[in-house]
Amino acid sequence: MGYVHNIDPVMFTVAGLEVYWYGFAYSSGFAFMLAWMAWQRRSLGWSAREVLLAGVIFAAFILIGARIFDIAVYEWDWYREKPAQIPQLWRGGMASHGVLIGAVLAAVLTAWLTATPVLMLIDSLVVAAAFILGISRIGNFIEGGVIGTVTTLPWGVKFPDVEGFRHPVALYDGAKNLLLVPLLMATLRRWPAGRGVATAVFLLGYGGLRFLVDQLRDYESVLWGLGPGQWFNLAMAVAGAAMLAICLRRPAPAWPARTPPAAARIPVLLPIAMLALLLLPLSIPTSWTREYIAILRHAEPASP
Repeated sequence: MGYVHNIDPVMFTVAGLEVYWYGFAYSSGFAFMLAWMAWQRRSLGWSAREVLLAGVIFAAFILIGARIFDIAVYEWDWYREKPAQIPQLWRGGMASHGVLIGAVLAAVLTAWLTATPVLMLIDSLVVAAAFILGISRIGNFIEGGVIGTVTTLPWGVKFPDVEGFRHPVALYDGAKNLLLVPLLMATLRRWPAGRGVATAVFLLGYGGLRFLVDQLRDYESVLWGLGPGQWFNLAMAVAGAAMLAICLRRPAPAWPARTPPAAARIPVLLPIAMLALLLLPLSIPTSWTREYIAILRHAEPASP
């Protein structure tokens, strides 16, 4: 006998505003990312001001990237008819591959603004990336937006409005992502940030293992015979394997020693912006737009 999913996606309501478990996962991930940056700031040679600046840039780019990727790859059939809904995050609709693309763009901008080698920065932050992706998958499970194929295994889950008991693929993927955290921390101890090894391990581990996990996922849309995310998973895994082979063979780059600059005044808008970006995701209810996923699951036959 499996588990019947009846978790309320709403954590609580305050002043008439609903706070969602899924959005809370994003906010928790951003808080962890900010704490991780603060912990790594000496090795990065950052001041507290630069930590806050990076936190704002990464949170903003992650939210924008996740939203744009979801609309462009998964839900364009819905949003091309309703373009006014594109900025309405409270309807749902975010994508994990967009999180990664947004994070990479944020790393490039942050590296330029802080004069930090971009590879050193990305290496340093893959731990935070794995944590954000892991905890967001737990949010996916709670809100029931990512479902697996039908299974008779005892831990199968019966989701609302979905036929049969399903693999809890969101939990599989979340566990995989969270297990990458200690692996990446160990990798950084062996190959310090700037070598590229940690980034390669992340790409290979995330993309390769997710490709396997997603064999059990029931995608709501298809691209050239596979779930759209599977093509990106394969690309990440191949890129990670190639990068790992290159980085392990080449000598370690001779980065100049970095020391934190003298304490600088923190503009009042920085902590305000960071707080706003920590709170904003709380209003996001699901990884797919709620109305659209309801239509897909009730369609006969189900199709995007």
